[in-house]
Amino acid sequence: MNRILKQYIQFIKDFENELSCKYNIYDDFWNQSGIRFPKEGTTDHFKYNYHGAGCKIQKDGVVCEFDVAPLNGNDIKFSPWKLFNFINTNPDIDNVSKEDLDLGLSLLIEQKQISKLIIDGIDTGVYQVLSETLD
Repeated sequence: MNRILKQYIQFIKDFENELSCKYNIYDDFWNQSGIRFPKEGTTDHFKYNYHGAGCKIQKDGVVCEFDVAPLNGNDIKFSPWKLFNFINTNPDIDNVSKEDLDLGLSLLIEQKQISKLIIDGIDTGVYQVLSETLD
């Protein structure tokens, strides 16, 4: 699951790099969408759509959805369904069962790669990539 998380993060970083080059924006994409670049559009290789706190990007049939709300310094957030969809649309990754995904997410928490997003003591069902993982 560690390799899958790295591919997921790299897919997002590759998109952000292309977006940066196209619009000369180097951080805070979430707050800039609809202001300095269109909420929906394309880069050289990606199709994207920013919506609310989320973003959907597509490249060569691979669908990657994530939330980008910078609530607590951990900018990339995702539901298990979003990661599952990324896995199932990515031909470079073997499909996993939902049970294996849940187990893998638990292991990533133990390895301190991700954490659950808890707001006011409530488990939101959303995971977040810990900022140290992005370095």
